[in-house]
Amino acid sequence: LTLSRLEAGAAPAAAPLELGLLVRQVAGELAPQALHKAQSIELDAADACTVQGDATLTSVLVRNLVDNAIRYSPPQASVRIAVARRGGQVLLTIDDSGAGMSEPDMQRLGERFFRVLGSGEGGSGLGWSIVRRIAAVSAATLRVGRSAALGGLSIEVAWPSAG
Repeated sequence: LTLSRLEAGAAPAAAPLELGLLVRQVAGELAPQALHKAQSIELDAADACTVQGDATLTSVLVRNLVDNAIRYSPPQASVRIAVARRGGQVLLTIDDSGAGMSEPDMQRLGERFFRVLGSGEGGSGLGWSIVRRIAAVSAATLRVGRSAALGGLSIEVAWPSAG
């Protein structure tokens, strides 16, 4: 439903949003899921990282990305989440020590119902479609690659700074 509403142009009006606070809240809500898998979550969220966006939609974007990092990383993995300002942008970076993805699979992220086979995890294959659409209506850009720090996947979401 979220994806359908966004595609129909029903995105709510943007307002100033403190991204670090929102990410802390979402990470706290997902921490029990990581603890259940004996994973470590590190969070470094700087203050004064304000972006223009809708709090509900931005929470959905962050939740999907952090949930994926936890879900698709093995037990005892590490997940690092950072919110920082760089130049005129606010960056959300999520790195994990999981297996990562092949280049062709990374390029397919966001295709409806696309799922990497053999992950052992359930899902509809719509999470990345939703993330991409929320990023688009929020003037954010996405970058996906190999984590230089942890070896798994690295996701970077960049918004123009609103403050």
